[in-house]
Amino acid sequence: MPKPSPADELALECVRAHAELRRAASVLHDDVGSLLAVAGLRLQLLCMDFPDASQRAAEASEAIGGAMEHIRKLSRALEPSPVRRTGLKNALLDLAEAFNGVTVRYTAAMALPPIDADGIYRAIANSVAVASRAPGVTRITISVSGSRSLAARVEHNGRQHNAEKELAATALLARHAGLSFEIKGRQAKTRQGTIVVIQYAGRRPTGG
Repeated sequence: MPKPSPADELALECVRAHAELRRAASVLHDDVGSLLAVAGLRLQLLCMDFPDASQRAAEASEAIGGAMEHIRKLSRALEPSPVRRTGLKNALLDLAEAFNGVTVRYTAAMALPPIDADGIYRAIANSVAVASRAPGVTRITISVSGSRSLAARVEHNGRQHNAEKELAATALLARHAGLSFEIKGRQAKTRQGTIVVIQYAGRRPTGG
């Protein structure tokens, strides 16, 4: 088996590090946040059972509320991708609003694990950012379809440029996340348009 290149090793470490950050964010949001919420509820019940302790219980409840807000901020910082909060479709719709001339066609019926949906979103978002810089581009289309497997396409009508070079890191990270990533020219004679094809077939990311 050939030895991985330094670029492959770096991409693999990036995927693994992101997976660890996702796990940490999940623990903070789902586990620690839930425990604090339960503690706050019990304080409310305590106030009902022991009115004389309501003032101190209210102070404790306020402190718990502040801690929960800090945990939410830290969780968002560890997991900045919007996919976890809104889902892949809504995250792509929000992405389209951040660029001019971007439309989304989402017909996928496949339920994706959050870490895989995040990998697809990042690959699409980077492809859109590169497409937006293409000379003469006026239209970018994001298409996502599939039920048992998922295929995403990012297509633009601008002139072909250095997409392979600009998307080299994105392609490497996507492949180490278990995705197929391919760049195609739409009209070779006029050098007009580029299509990025990202495919997911249920493979687990290399990063765990």
